[in-house]
Amino acid sequence: MKIVNKILVSVQIDNFSKVQLETAAAIAKKFNSNIILLCVLPLEAKSEKINKFLAPHVKAELNRMSEFLNYDENKIEQLVEYGDESDKIISISEMKNVNLIIHANRQNKDDSYSKVDNLSEKLIRKSLKPIMIVKSGTIIPPAKILCPVDYSESSERALFNAIKIARVFDSKLFIVNVFEPMQESFSTRLNIDFNKENNKLEAKNKEKYKSFIAKFNLAELDHEVISLTGNPDAVITEFAKSKSVDIIFIGSAGKSYVQRLLLGSTTENVLRLLPSSMIITKAENILELKIESDISTLEKHLDQAIQLEKLGSYEEAIEQLKICLHINDLHIPVLNRLSKLYLKLGENKLAKNYEEKANEILRRLWDKKIEHDIRRGLKI
Repeated sequence: MKIVNKILVSVQIDNFSKVQLETAAAIAKKFNSNIILLCVLPLEAKSEKINKFLAPHVKAELNRMSEFLNYDENKIEQLVEYGDESDKIISISEMKNVNLIIHANRQNKDDSYSKVDNLSEKLIRKSLKPIMIVKSGTIIPPAKILCPVDYSESSERALFNAIKIARVFDSKLFIVNVFEPMQESFSTRLNIDFNKENNKLEAKNKEKYKSFIAKFNLAELDHEVISLTGNPDAVITEFAKSKSVDIIFIGSAGKSYVQRLLLGSTTENVLRLLPSSMIITKAENILELKIESDISTLEKHLDQAIQLEKLGSYEEAIEQLKICLHINDLHIPVLNRLSKLYLKLGENKLAKNYEEKANEILRRLWDKKIEHDIRRGLKI
């Protein structure tokens, strides 16, 4: 089963980020992914005079990075491109159909306005692919993940991915919604009780939040669903710092070119402050379930079911287990797992049915064993 098939890692020669490569390796090892190491050089480096000296050095550095990954060399591809770095990273990500771009933040210490580098910002604005901006000091695998939500389609996508990644790495997930109250106006024409209005709006927001969260399967996941009040940019940033969050998953609109350029004020402001590593999702998910339909052995379908259950994809796991029953309808571990999955989905009647089937098979096997032992003892 493929979930994260390809990861693109944009690297710098002579200055590669260890945490960036550690992050790529950690994700790849969990999902059996392919890693593409992409180095983009300026156009002038393509000239024969420069390239004959530079190419061997670049190759040696890429080999050093591959060794640092400590991963199956058959799953690592090295690419060297020439031209504008952001354009090349985006075009390669689309051509190779990658699931995730991992880019190390190249912070400009002299820029007090933003803690994120210009290349990261360009990639996020232009690309449809999910992008992870890795900040130095990030803990991998992540212990704590934050996902701010605002009920939009993009925040749904961000939360979907955050839940799956949190399950895989056994991370603590904080799901946060920030209610921004109406500000008092000093216009004499307005006769509004702002406290009363804000209380009404906040109550409506909490109901909406409850409905939003109900769409997601959070069973057996270490998580907190939190409501906060204030300016979203400041509240999210402060929360991430106070909880020592390792990764923030955040959504951004991005179906059209104009939407891609306009990240949304909260996403953009949190990105500029970069309180931790961030994963920005737009039109595509990081995780894409690709069930192998050409396999026939019970063990492989059972293994896929176990992986899907760990991701919280209970319905898909059940489908794989039912295929197992077509192969062997007396397989007790499959029946027991089906019973447990239906319990998790609240389908108590179906859970009981599968539990009874498993128990009936056990009784029959036990009766046969007793009969066999009696016959052997009596030598019938």
